[in-house]
Amino acid sequence: MLAAAAVIWITLDAEAAAPAVDLGRGWTLAAVGNAAWTPLFVYPDYQDGARLTGGFRFVHPVGHDAEFDWSGRTGATHVDDWRALFESFAAFKWRPPGLEIRAGLRHDDRLSREGPRVGFRDPTGRVALQADVLPLRKGAFAAGASVEYQRGLPGVLRLPSSASATVVGRFCWRPGS
Repeated sequence: MLAAAAVIWITLDAEAAAPAVDLGRGWTLAAVGNAAWTPLFVYPDYQDGARLTGGFRFVHPVGHDAEFDWSGRTGATHVDDWRALFESFAAFKWRPPGLEIRAGLRHDDRLSREGPRVGFRDPTGRVALQADVLPLRKGAFAAGASVEYQRGLPGVLRLPSSASATVVGRFCWRPGS
C-alpha cells in the first residue's frame, strides 16, 4: 500500500567522475562525486534538501548504445541537520534516448528511529526503484524527468512506502566527455 502522497518536485544535480580505470573485458572503474538539491523522504512526506555523496562506479557496455552500471556511494543529506546516507544501485542506461533505470538499496539515517518514527521497528534500509528520462542534452547538461519509488525492508510496522516525480536538471562532468 502506498501510504505517502506522490508529489512533483525539481531536482538540480551535479556529478563529477575521475578518469575511469580499465579492468579488462570491457569493465571500467571510476571514482564519482555528486551534489544535489532534491526532494528527500522525511517521514511522513518529502522536503527539499541537499545530498552530497562520493563513491565508485563499475561500468560495462551492453551493445552499442547501452551500459550496465553498478555503483556504491556514501555521504550525507541535509534538511534541518546532516544525516548519513549509504546506497548501492545497479542500473541500465540507454544513451540516445537518455533513459536510466536503477534498482538498489539505501540506508538513510534521515529515517532513524526517533520522534514520530519510534514505533516503527524496521531497519532504516530502503529498497528503491528509479527511472530517469533525460532527452534534452547540450554538452554536459541534461534535462528531463525522474520517478522514484522506495519502501522499507521487510519488518513489522515498516515505514510507509513513498513515491515522487521530479523535473531534473543534471550537469555531468566526465574526463574526455
